Amino acid sequence: MKGTRNIGLLAVGALLIILFMWGCNVRNGLASSETDIKGKWGQVQTQYNRKAKLYENVVNTIKGAATNEDTTLIKIVQMRSRVPNITDASTPAQVAEADRQLNAVGRSALNINIEAYPTLKATDLFRDLQAQIEGTENRVTVALNDWNTAITNFNQKVVKFPSNLIAGMLGYKQKDNYTAPEGSEDTKVDFSK
Repeated sequence: MKGTRNIGLLAVGALLIILFMWGCNVRNGLASSETDIKGKWGQVQTQYNRKAKLYENVVNTIKGAATNEDTTLIKIVQMRSRVPNITDASTPAQVAEADRQLNAVGRSALNINIEAYPTLKATDLFRDLQAQIEGTENRVTVALNDWNTAITNFNQKVVKFPSNLIAGMLGYKQKDNYTAPEGSEDTKVDFSK
C-alpha cells in the first residue's frame, strides 16, 4: 500500500509541476505579447512624429522655394523690360548697345544667360513632397497593421482555452485594436500659412 501511495503522490506532484510549468509558460507568453504591443505602439508613435515633422518642414521649404522663384522671375521680367528692345533699334550700334545692356542685366544681376531662365525647383519639391507624404502614410499604415496584429495575437491568448484561465487569474484583459478617428480621412496640407 505504501508503494502505491508513493506512486500516487509522485503522480500528483508531477502533475502539479507540469501545471505550474504550463502556467508559467502561459504567463510568460502573455507578458511577451503585451510587451510586443507596447513596442509596436512605440513604432506607431514614431511614425506619427515623423509625419508631423516632415509635413511642417517640407511645406515650409516648398513655400520658401516657391516664393523665391516668384521673386526671381519677377526680377527678370522687370529688368528685361527696362532694357531697350533690340527689334526697335534702327542702327547696328543701337542693336549692339541694346544687346550689351541685356547681357549685362542677365550676367551681373542674376548671373544667367540672356534667354535662359533659372531652373525652378518648386515643382520638383512639390513632387518630392507627394512622394514623402505617400511614403510616410505607408510607414504609418505598416506600423498600425503591426500593432493591430500584435493586439490580435495577444487577444487570442487571452480568450482561448485553457490559457484564458491563467489570463483571467492574472488580470489580463483583451485590448482594443486601432480604429481611425472620425474625420481622419480629411488630412490636408496647407501652403497658405
